[in-house]
Amino acid sequence: MPSEIKRTIKRMARWSIPPANCIPNNCIINIYDEGDCIPLHIDHHDFVRPFYMVSFMSKSNILFRKEIDIIGLGEFKFSVEIPVLMGSVLILKLNGTDLAKHCIPWLRHCRVSVTFRKMDDSKIPYGFRPDPKLEELCPYDL
Repeated sequence: MPSEIKRTIKRMARWSIPPANCIPNNCIINIYDEGDCIPLHIDHHDFVRPFYMVSFMSKSNILFRKEIDIIGLGEFKFSVEIPVLMGSVLILKLNGTDLAKHCIPWLRHCRVSVTFRKMDDSKIPYGFRPDPKLEELCPYDL
């Protein structure tokens, strides 16, 4: 993992954002252009809950509902809408990841998000080598 990503994970641990048993060991960096959207989904259960989405470059909203109706391209009918501000960390857990589907409607501005997750130990792919500096990381352990 790049050093900037490791530094971010260490900072989140220092601030006690993830519990000690859920320090992320992987991440996804998503880069979106104006007009893109994140389709309706439930994140795969190979990843331990909670996980953390950090938003960069612009504000967007994330929509939640057990069943989200697709109205049109990038437009959805939903129950809950949460603003995701630039630089904020959204913690996804419980029903927000396992029961409710979520999506991000079409974006008015370019956006970058980094989603930090921990792979379930029983699901780790063959050959994956965990980073020892992250494996033993505990809150306030810097």
